[in-house]
Amino acid sequence: MDSTFTLLDLGWQAYFQQQLSLEDLESNRIARVCSKNGNQYEIVSEFGFSTLDGHSAIPMMTVGDWVVTDMEHQFIRRLEPSSVFENIASNIDTVFLMCALNEDFNLALIKRYLEITHEAQADAVVILTKADVCDDISEKRAQVEKLDPLLIVETVNALDADSLRCLSPLLKKGKTIALLGAIGSGKSALINTLMKTTGDGKQQINIGESGVLKIMPSGAILLDTEDMRELQLAQLESNLASSFADILALEKECRFSDCRHEGEPGCAIKAAVKAKRLDEQRVADFLLVHNNDNDDDSVTKSKPQEKFYRSAQSDARARKHSSVD
Repeated sequence: MDSTFTLLDLGWQAYFQQQLSLEDLESNRIARVCSKNGNQYEIVSEFGFSTLDGHSAIPMMTVGDWVVTDMEHQFIRRLEPSSVFENIASNIDTVFLMCALNEDFNLALIKRYLEITHEAQADAVVILTKADVCDDISEKRAQVEKLDPLLIVETVNALDADSLRCLSPLLKKGKTIALLGAIGSGKSALINTLMKTTGDGKQQINIGESGVLKIMPSGAILLDTEDMRELQLAQLESNLASSFADILALEKECRFSDCRHEGEPGCAIKAAVKAKRLDEQRVADFLLVHNNDNDDDSVTKSKPQEKFYRSAQSDARARKHSSVD
């Protein structure tokens, strides 16, 4: 494993340079957190790898953070991050939001991914995969582009290197990227194709033993942690509970506990739409996520789902009391 990197190799940007003092430039060192294990952080600099043991003087940090240390690798301070996925990762420049163009295409999920990424202050690019098996690419792409006129949307076959050439401008040296997408969206296929040896013989380089930061053949840095892969479920549940709390509360009034709100008798949600108490498009967005979650088990909810529903009900009650006050 190559242990010699420049700061640019590791993702250094002008934004961080502006935070350095004269003393930092003359007497201190700059390093990036490349893995975290409990309260211990592995950091990497131009001088190689070292570890920081968490204590009261060290703030909670995540993979991707930049830190200033002294010559003995002792922590001095953390630099202000450019983007933050709380307690998961930081300083990600661009997030590829992955969605397949087959029957798994889900506009509501893409909206949620955009919300997550914008909240983190990172740039979002939507990658629509499995273009080789889709007959209505233009229609689906147009739906995504309507979400934001400035949003970059690419349609690709993640298994075909030529198809991924459109991503080259986004994979410049020193840029840190991450991926978000549901199972089956093509994340692994995309990573594997992008990581293949290029014509000039360059290969991926793991930064540290954990390999959660990888330098791609293009020079871009892939940040791929277990927490980042699991982020989608936790964040989507949180966003859904916040965005659709009133619909989730109304769902409890349906005649059948396993109602999918697709025309069953006694459906309180459909009745509210008919009475124009709920917006039809908003309910459609809710159902895209709701029924996808329940496809795996339409009767018994998992513990995360139970927690999600309890949170939604509490939110609905809080809104109701607030309106009364």
